[in-house]
Amino acid sequence: MADSGKKRKSERESSKSQKGLIEDETPQIQAEDPFEDEFSEDENAEWEDVPEGEDNGMEVEDEKDEDDAKATVPTKTFRPGVDKLAEDEVLEVDPTAYDMLHSLTMEYPCLSFDILPDKLGMHRTKYPMTAYVVTGTQAETAEANKLFIMKLSSLHRTKHDLDPDASDDDDPDDLDDDPELEYKSVPHPGAVNRIRAMPQEPSVVASWSDDGAVYLWNLDPFIKALDTPPSTKLPSGTPTMKLTAHKDEGFAMAWSPHKAGRLVTGDCASKIHLTEPLEAGSWKQITKAYAEHKASVEDLVWSPTEAEVFASCSVDGTIKIWDTRKKDGAARSWKASSGCDVNVMSWSSKVGYLLASGAEDGSFNVWDLRSIKAAGSSCTSVGHFKWHTDQITSIEWDPNDESVIAVAGADDQITIWDMSVERDTEAEGADAEEDDVPPQLLFVHQGQTNMKELHWHPQLPNVLLSTAEDGFNIFKPSIETEEEKPEES
Repeated sequence: MADSGKKRKSERESSKSQKGLIEDETPQIQAEDPFEDEFSEDENAEWEDVPEGEDNGMEVEDEKDEDDAKATVPTKTFRPGVDKLAEDEVLEVDPTAYDMLHSLTMEYPCLSFDILPDKLGMHRTKYPMTAYVVTGTQAETAEANKLFIMKLSSLHRTKHDLDPDASDDDDPDDLDDDPELEYKSVPHPGAVNRIRAMPQEPSVVASWSDDGAVYLWNLDPFIKALDTPPSTKLPSGTPTMKLTAHKDEGFAMAWSPHKAGRLVTGDCASKIHLTEPLEAGSWKQITKAYAEHKASVEDLVWSPTEAEVFASCSVDGTIKIWDTRKKDGAARSWKASSGCDVNVMSWSSKVGYLLASGAEDGSFNVWDLRSIKAAGSSCTSVGHFKWHTDQITSIEWDPNDESVIAVAGADDQITIWDMSVERDTEAEGADAEEDDVPPQLLFVHQGQTNMKELHWHPQLPNVLLSTAEDGFNIFKPSIETEEEKPEES
């Protein structure tokens, strides 16, 4: 078991050394379309090809002669952690595996981000797509850190970009246009460990800094400036409030989905603090901490159904359920991993009794909270999966599908799972390998180094955004879901 906070800090130092592809001051962001033949540039972004052989997908192919290889060497599904590449083999993206795939490289790594809800409509499936994102850097010096407020637009379908047999008339959405990037930046005190936007008012953002403070921001003028050029100079971008109750830096942070402005934060010294909103846009941080964890608090999530209830996970291997009305400790607690940290959690917004957690050993669990007894010392795992070969760094239920969950790991994988699928041993036959590929595993995304955080876009069904040491991906797997199946005539 790692010592409190040391694991996260060492990861951050490693990330700071992984400076992005842009070495000069302007532009500060480089964006890429993995399937583009050309690149163009504007004031804020550059678009270019991904180098040949980039491991952005799941196909293994001999690289000797491209035409002969395609004719004589069959492709196969590459299983990370199981299959090995020969010296003359490289991973290549399979364009048919994605409906959309774009990448974005920052000057410095951004280990956390959040999606900013917009007013363009819910359940958008038409291309080109648009997404708004807020993120923060892990720069080489404290003074160089910034928050970035970004608008990613003209995100076209890319599925047929590398298909020589596809006609330009096959789909009007398959346009050979470059994505567009617009952004505004704000100086940030210290490196950004985690960042979250308030769900009720997305322009209000909280950031955890490595200087040990939590900062609250009003980014409304910067978000508006992405769509409409301001008539006056933008403000300097200073935080509206600095929360200083924590005695150490931290990573855990969550806004309440029920009460606007209520924020809970956890630090590497095992303490959790609640911050309550006051009138006139101010806040009060409760100085008395929730202090039952024995090591660093790694993640926090609010109950989707109970306004006063939240959960925490820790390096001490436990998950605790807290009730803000209860003054004498956690309401429930159980050992969620054996001998390793619990890094991340996600509480299903569709099925309120399901909580997922990811651990340091690469495994993740789905917990049925209905099984917690009155004493609260145990909880039943209804699913335990050990596919990833390194620590789980992010986990999130699909907000549009109650059975689907996405998991990111430090093994350079994002996996998508459907918990409603069960193994059919009779159909597989007697020779099937039970532990080869779990039937619940729908998709494996690769091509990023040391993935840190992922989020489903709540307004773009099946679209995921992810960040890693080498930048961002925004992609839509070519998976047909219940929401997108064509209606029967």
